[in-house]
Amino acid sequence: MRKFASVGILILRLCLAAAAADDSPKAEAFGGVSFLHIDTMGQAGVKRNYAGWDSEFQYNLSKILGVTADVGGNYGRLQPNIANSHTYTLAFGPTFSLRTEHSTIFAHTLFGENTTNIITTGANSSDSAFAMVWGGGFDVKLSHTLALRLGQLDWVYTRHNYTAIGLLDHQNNIRYTGGIVINLGSH
Repeated sequence: MRKFASVGILILRLCLAAAAADDSPKAEAFGGVSFLHIDTMGQAGVKRNYAGWDSEFQYNLSKILGVTADVGGNYGRLQPNIANSHTYTLAFGPTFSLRTEHSTIFAHTLFGENTTNIITTGANSSDSAFAMVWGGGFDVKLSHTLALRLGQLDWVYTRHNYTAIGLLDHQNNIRYTGGIVINLGSH
């Protein structure tokens, strides 16, 4: 019983700390670098790392709840014999934030579309599919208007079907993102 009481008191303190924060931004814009680990889960079992960019816009309905739009692109080689490929993700959904005076911890669940273009020596193959982005991150406040996103880690689930190269049914990808957050306005 004491453990439950201790956990309850800890949760209450965290909520009070978040509510006592000076103000929360009305909106936030993020831009930064992105590293995507592609796991094709197909017969070929291809696993590759792609470098790229990511951007987000978040409108905060309250100090805790916001609505986020995420757009990102990553580039690399899926297999050694394939020249280049790229993948773009566009996803929307809710974000839950715990704000303190110096930092923000957040978690989001986003849904949207992922478009992948695989360029081979003879042809291009493009496919758009369902995407789901679950994850969260940690921002450190630098000033009233700027924050540094030290890290955002997302599970990016996609459902592409490229049977010719062993990319079957679904893909479980991991994405790391970091960069700058600009706070726009305040509540």
